[in-house]
Amino acid sequence: MLLSLDRQSPLPLFVQIRDQIRDQIASGILRQGERIPPTRDLATRLGVHRTTVANAYDELQAEGWIAGHVGRGTFVTEAAKPAAGNARKPEQARAGVNNGLAWSNLLVPEPAEEPLESLMPEAPRGTLSFLAARPSEAFFPVEDFRRACNTVLKREGRRLLQQGPSDGYPALKEWLQEWLREEGISVESNQILITNGCQQALDLTAKALVRPGDAVALENPIYPGAVSVFRRAGGRLVGVPVRPDGLDLQALEMLLEQAKPKVLLLTPNYQNPTGTSLTLAVRRRILELAAAHRVAIVEDNIYGGLHLRGPAWPPLKALDKSGIVIYLNSFSKICFPGLRVGWCVAAPEVISRLRSVKQASDLHTDQLAQAALAEFGRSGQVARHLKLMRKVYRRRLEVTEGALEKQMPEGVSWTKPAGGMAVWVTLPRSLDASEILFRARERGILFAPGRLFFFQNAEPNTLRLSFAGLEDDQIRRGIALLGGLLKAEMRQRRKGRAPGRREAAVALV
Repeated sequence: MLLSLDRQSPLPLFVQIRDQIRDQIASGILRQGERIPPTRDLATRLGVHRTTVANAYDELQAEGWIAGHVGRGTFVTEAAKPAAGNARKPEQARAGVNNGLAWSNLLVPEPAEEPLESLMPEAPRGTLSFLAARPSEAFFPVEDFRRACNTVLKREGRRLLQQGPSDGYPALKEWLQEWLREEGISVESNQILITNGCQQALDLTAKALVRPGDAVALENPIYPGAVSVFRRAGGRLVGVPVRPDGLDLQALEMLLEQAKPKVLLLTPNYQNPTGTSLTLAVRRRILELAAAHRVAIVEDNIYGGLHLRGPAWPPLKALDKSGIVIYLNSFSKICFPGLRVGWCVAAPEVISRLRSVKQASDLHTDQLAQAALAEFGRSGQVARHLKLMRKVYRRRLEVTEGALEKQMPEGVSWTKPAGGMAVWVTLPRSLDASEILFRARERGILFAPGRLFFFQNAEPNTLRLSFAGLEDDQIRRGIALLGGLLKAEMRQRRKGRAPGRREAAVALV
């Protein structure tokens, strides 16, 4: 694939790359099913940043010219093959003409980000997947929840199927007030907003707080969905390093002084992806610093209910004396992610603004789901289910750690989380987890390469293992296979036969 770039042209470099590849496909130079170079390789060859190539590939994929396949690469699609007698002219292809509209010119450009949809449907049968940090559906109390649904439908079905209040179903907010009191958070109803999961809560917060150019401090590494939300809001993202032993407090102090962020997003309990937690002393110090620098803290406590061992620290919101914390949580990790019900807790004026932003988006969260969860909670079922899942996940975490201790080669280390759903693994610096994933998938193992969680200073020798969705024997087998693969890779490198670089794109939930 021969490409040439004109750096004096007014056309952006990614547009030049996109148009030349599109023309080569349309003219038949690149044939259906042909593999095109990985973004890293093509970027090196052309002397551009990898993001430039990724932007071009993203647009080509959105238009249907190419398709990426995890662990195999990116290929020209069948849809891109011109039908006999009906081939599009190159100039039409360049314009992205479709039913008279040049959609590529009308659509707002997308940031170059990894996709967030789940890979699970693409995983071959029998794959041992440590990929997704989500609850084990084998333990979903379906019959108990069905009874809760039947109860609320019989009691108030017609009202639940009508439009509801934007700030949430009153009975659910009442139950949440009781639930929050157990965490040390005492609030009134006007300090709670029900959302469509934590992702919408993050999105509403970003829209309400962040103007283009505002500095936003995020943990690094972090859940990619948070990066996407604040980047799309126009925030200038600055990273606070998260080490295997927790947040770098010294770096945070320096960042608050120099970057002067408007918002600080933190996950104090079982941070995703590292699993680390903030100690009580660090929590208090962060609140002092944020108050002194007049920074709003957004606390993501989505994994907070999954405390598995050791001391349980109170949420930042429970320690907040200045009213600077916006607290976010959800049922997604403790119960049912498919229902998409979460909540924000903040000062009344903040909730009022978030409610206004939400009204412009979806009016209100699904009333039937809210009512069923309120019934499920008031009957004690949420507490019982959570108690069971803590026991299950504690066992799976112990099995994961035991298998890592037994199977990992020398030079591999991992975090020791006190809760949550994942363990963060650090490989020797000579290894790239994305390359390892390519070979791991061939052996029936999936995991999340660490580079996907970094938005600054990526550490490619890291990976996340999510243990919640696998049974004990599956965890042992998967880690044994991964350990054997790592040992073989390290032997090859010691012998000077490092394998060629490959790319593997992964999506996360």
